[in-house]
Amino acid sequence: MKWVIWLVAIASTSALVVLWFWEVRRLLRQHRSMVESARCQLAAFEKRAAEAAGNADVTEVLRRSESIYRQAAEHYNTALCKPWAYLPGRLLGFRKA
Repeated sequence: MKWVIWLVAIASTSALVVLWFWEVRRLLRQHRSMVESARCQLAAFEKRAAEAAGNADVTEVLRRSESIYRQAAEHYNTALCKPWAYLPGRLLGFRKA
């Protein structure tokens, strides 16, 4: 009868760990997607700014795009460094942006 109790304990602990890793993966993938999108947008505006050197509007848009990228990377790094997400995140291959 003891083996049933141990089996239930192992199954519930395993389910908890799987759900924990699944949720951390979902959260970090969402944040990483925002960082990658902001990086692509920044690259496009850097190219446009290089073509239109001296244009104040393009420079302002580039500055905003850099700010958006920095904020997205900061949010991702903050989410990765949270105590409940750090270990699963690192084991799943997530690194700082």
